[in-house]
Formats: sequence, C-alpha cells, structure tokens
Amino acid sequence: MRIGILGGTMDPVHSGHIAIAQLVRRTLELDEMILLPAGDPPHKTASVDKWHRLEMVRLAAEQAQMKCSDVEVRREKTTYTVDTLTEFTAAHPDDEVVYVVGGDTVYVIEQWRDFPRVARMCTFAVVARPGDVALEREMEAVSRRTGARFVQVPGEGPDISSTMIRQRAAANESLSGLVPEPVAKYIAENRLYHRWTAEEMAEQLQRMIPPKRFAHSIGVMETAVRLAPVAGADGEKARVAGLLHDCAKKLNREQMLEATRMGGVSLLPDELENEAVLHAPAGAFVARHVFGVSDPEILSAIRLHTVGAPGMTPLEALIYVADFIEPNRKPIPGLEAIRAAAETDVFRAAAMCGESTRRYVASQGLPFCGQTQAMLDFYEQKTDQQITEGFSK
Repeated sequence: MRIGILGGTMDPVHSGHIAIAQLVRRTLELDEMILLPAGDPPHKTASVDKWHRLEMVRLAAEQAQMKCSDVEVRREKTTYTVDTLTEFTAAHPDDEVVYVVGGDTVYVIEQWRDFPRVARMCTFAVVARPGDVALEREMEAVSRRTGARFVQVPGEGPDISSTMIRQRAAANESLSGLVPEPVAKYIAENRLYHRWTAEEMAEQLQRMIPPKRFAHSIGVMETAVRLAPVAGADGEKARVAGLLHDCAKKLNREQMLEATRMGGVSLLPDELENEAVLHAPAGAFVARHVFGVSDPEILSAIRLHTVGAPGMTPLEALIYVADFIEPNRKPIPGLEAIRAAAETDVFRAAAMCGESTRRYVASQGLPFCGQTQAMLDFYEQKTDQQITEGFSK
C-alpha cells in the first residue's frame, strides 16, 4: 500500500488541511491518508490541550474518510518525526510512506532531528506556494546532499490558517467553511480558543467546586493580586492562577490520576501518595483543558501551590504563599507572622510557609514532602540580600 501522512500541530485542524490531504491522495493515487496531530512539538506551543486537538482531527478525518493517528499524542515526550516514522514503518514494513510537507519546509528540512534517517523512511510530497521559483532547485540540492526523495504536487489549498480560526473562535465569530462542521461544533461545545474573562472563569469555577472551596479560591485570588507588586509578579497572571489553583479539588483520586496521565505529567512520589496535594498537578490540567489557560507560568504556579519547589518564580512563590495566608484560613501558630512577611517579601514568606508545614506534619507523625524540604534547603542557602532580591534569580 501507498500511505500518505499529513502531520502538524493542527491547532485546530481546518478545511485547508483536509483539502491538501485530499489533493495529495488524489494526485499521487494513494491508498490511504492519515492525519497526524502532533503531541508536544519541539518548536511550537499549542493553544489547546493535545487531547482536544486529537479529537478534532478524529472528527475531521472521519468526515473526510481518512484515518487519524494518535501515535504522537500518546508519546509522553517531545514528538519528533524520526520517532514517528520509525514506529510507523516498523508496524507497516511492506508499505510505502509518503509524508506531506509544505514548500516552505523544504528550506529547513535538513534541520529536522536525524534527517538522513527520516529521508530513508519516506518520500516527501511537497505542496508548494504559488510563485516559489526556487523550490525545485532547493529540492534537488537537498536530495543530492541527503538522498531525500521529493515529489512536487501542483495546486494549493484554500487560504486558511489556524491562527485565523483561533481569532474568530475567540471573538465568537462563525467558523463555517473554515473547519469541518463537526470540528466547529466541538470547538463551540468545549469553548476552545475562547478568551475567558475573570468573571466567566469565576462563574464556571463556582459550578465546579463547593461553596467553601470557592470562597477560599476568591480569597487566594484577591490576596495574590494585592501582593503581586510586592512579589514582582504579573497581576493578571496572579488573578488567574489564584482563582483556578483548586479547580480540580472536587475530583476523586482516580479522576485526578487520569487528568495527570492525559496531561503527560510526571508525578512526584508525594503527589502519588497524598491526595491532599494531588489536586495541584491535576488542577494544571483542568485549567488548561477546561479554562483554556496555556500560559506555562500560570500552569506551573497551579501545579506547585501545595508543595512549592526550589527556585520558584515570583508568580509560583506568590500563589504558594497566597494559598497559605488568604483571609479565610483558620488561625494557626505563626500565621500572622507569615502574613506580615508576605507584605514585604513573598520569598521569605514562602520559606516560612514551608517551615510551618514541616512543623505541623512532624506534630502529626506524618512524613514531610521531599520537594518542600528541597525548597527549604534551597532557601537556607540564600543570604538575606538574595532573599530580598528574589530566590528565583
């Protein structure tokens, strides 16, 4: 069989992807065309979770009578074409693989990881932009240097970009004709690419967690926003991270573990053993998957808000501290001292929070979190001047 593969971030998959795949399949008389959404590509950060992108591609492929592969989405590490083709050709040793690329890719294709090996495993179908008079010469040069096989496919797809679609979806504009109808429906139902306001996030969160937990989340958010200038953190990022830090709190252990698995998160031993802190890494997944948060610093601040970490950024330290000192917290020994310290030095307050936690678990005869201890060890190595300047430096 002759099998075509069209890969890419597909954030989201759109009618241009489908048109190009159909063009190549028809022109080269391929037996099968596979759409291959990337998992964690090395040079791009997707706007929505990879599992959302996979489902959109699955819907588009089904409508277009193509196949969808989850091989890169399943991979729990950065995805490279050489790994994908190695896995694919091992499973289909008697098939010819045709890998679809755009004309622009030819000029940088030798920069791909282990490209000579990639070139041995497939033929490249090149869909060129009109007027690229240098492309044929470039394909010949790359072929001479590497042995790569190129076939140029005349024609082009519609002038559609994923960026355009994300912008239209964010503005609640129609996606008719730009994406397959099932994909448009999926984007709308899941509010993908929607730019959530703080008010919308709060309304959604209130439906997801108990009233006392919601009041705590509002307290953390307000504390984080107020102290953001002290910490040197972005106020809007503090607002989102503070509000959503406990967004996975209502999930049970199995649901939290599934969320972290789907997000490709490597859990710490303490997180695996203690449900009281497992909601933090699960919350990072929910923040991205449900609320569309893609900022890595916000997601990391949510992830670390229960156990901290050595060398936290200002935002990470701020959310860790705000969770500890927000006004709804019950009084505990030393709490007011921590609150006072946070007014001038969030990093010193973070160290005090960690020490307070250590004393509490010791009094209960419980094991202390290894990462929190590592954070305390990190802070103990800092001078007062370094504390003032910020531990993350």
